[in-house]
Amino acid sequence: MKESVVQRVPWFPWIGKKRPFYGWIVVAAVAPTQFFGGINAQGFGTYLGLLQKEFGWSRALLAAPRSVSQLENVTLGPIEGWLVDKLGPRIMVAIGAFIMGLGFIIFGMVHSLWMYFLANIIISLGAGVGGGIVVSAAVNYWFRRKRTLAQVMSVISFPMAGVVGIPVVIWVQSAFGWRAALIATGLLIWAVIIPASSFIRRYPESYGLHPDGDPPDSAVAEVGRRLGGGLVNFTIGEALRTRTFWLVALGIGIYGLVSSAMTVHLFLHLEQGVGLSRGTAAVVWTVASSLNIPSRLLVGVIGERVPKHLLLGASGTFLAVSLLILALANNLGWALAFAVFYGISWAIRMPVQRAQQGEYWGRTSLGTISGIQNSFEILLGVPAPILAGRMADIQGDYRLTFIIGAALSLIGAICLFLGTRPKPPVRKASEVSGVGPADVSNS
Repeated sequence: MKESVVQRVPWFPWIGKKRPFYGWIVVAAVAPTQFFGGINAQGFGTYLGLLQKEFGWSRALLAAPRSVSQLENVTLGPIEGWLVDKLGPRIMVAIGAFIMGLGFIIFGMVHSLWMYFLANIIISLGAGVGGGIVVSAAVNYWFRRKRTLAQVMSVISFPMAGVVGIPVVIWVQSAFGWRAALIATGLLIWAVIIPASSFIRRYPESYGLHPDGDPPDSAVAEVGRRLGGGLVNFTIGEALRTRTFWLVALGIGIYGLVSSAMTVHLFLHLEQGVGLSRGTAAVVWTVASSLNIPSRLLVGVIGERVPKHLLLGASGTFLAVSLLILALANNLGWALAFAVFYGISWAIRMPVQRAQQGEYWGRTSLGTISGIQNSFEILLGVPAPILAGRMADIQGDYRLTFIIGAALSLIGAICLFLGTRPKPPVRKASEVSGVGPADVSNS
C-alpha cells in the first residue's frame, strides 16, 4: 500500500485512555439507519387501521404501496450494491436518509391514494439507497474474525425500534394524530442519520488499520484472514455460478415473501382476527422485539462457532412455527407464543445473513453480489402483501394466509440448510486477490 493513500480516521469523542478500534465507530454510525429502518418496516402496519378508518380503503389497497415499493427495490437492489462498491457507504447512507425523511414528511400530508403510493415509494427508495446492503457492506469491510458479532451490534437497533420506537409512534398517533407521527419521524431521520453518516469509512487498510483491529502480519491477523474469507474475493460471475448462491437466494427470498406479508398485516390480524386492543397488539410486538435483542447478542457469541447455513436454516424453521401459531391464535397467550418464536427467528436471520455474505463472497464485489442476492427476497415479497390482503378480504381473516406462509417457510429453511460455504474459484496464481484496493474511494 502506498504511503500517500494512508489517511486519518475522523476524530470522535471518547472517555478513557485507550480508544476503540474504528470499526466499532462505524458500527455505531450505522445504528441510527437501522433504528429508523425498523420504524419504517415495523411501524407501517400501525397506520393501516387509522388509514382504513379515515379513507375507507380495503386491506389489499392499503398493503399495495409496499408491494409497489418492493418491485422498485427489485430493480434498484443490484444497482444499489454496485453503487456502494463504487461510491462507498458514507455517501449512500446520507443520500438515503434525505430521501427517506422526505418520504415520511410527504406521507404525513397524504389526502389521496396516489399521494399515499408516492410517499411509500419515496420512503422505500431512501431505505434501499442507505439501508441493509450498504450497512452490511460497511461493517463487513472492517471485520473478519468478529464479523458476526459486529453485524449483530450494527443491527441491534432494528429490534430496539420495536421496543422503544413503535410504542412511542403509537402514543404520538393517539395524542397528536397519525400525520404528526409521520412528519416527526421524517424530521428525526434528517437530524440523526445524516450527521452520523459522516463517521462511516470504507477499507481500514486505507487508514493504516486492519480488519478487527489486528496488527499487520500477526498470527491473529492471519487467522482472521483465513476465517473471514479475506483470501478469496469472488467476482460477480463466480458467485452466480455456485449452487450456494442460488440456494441462499431462494431461501432468503421465501423468508422475505412470508415476513413482508406478515409484518404488514400483523396489527390488523391481532386487532380484527384475534380480538386484541390496539395497545395490547403493540405489547405483542414489543415482546417479539424485546426477545430479539438478547437472542441477537447470543447469536453474536455463537455465530463464529456454528456454521451460518445451520443458523439460517434454524431461523426459517422458527419462522414457520411462529406463523402456524399465529394462524391458530385466538387469545393473548397464543399471540405471545407467536412473539417468542418470531422474535428468535428474526434475531438470527438478519445479522447471520449479512455475515454469511461477507464470509462467502469476500469484500471486492460484496455490495453488488449482496444486492443481486437480496433482490430475490424483494422480488418474492412484491406480491405478498397484496395477496395476503386480498385473501383476507375474501376469507374474512388471515388464518389461511399464515398457514400457507408456514409451509413456504419450511421450504425456505431447507434451502438455507443446504446453502453451505462455496468452494473457492479455481484461478491462476496471478488472479488471486486479497483485500480491496487501498486507493479506492473511502466514502
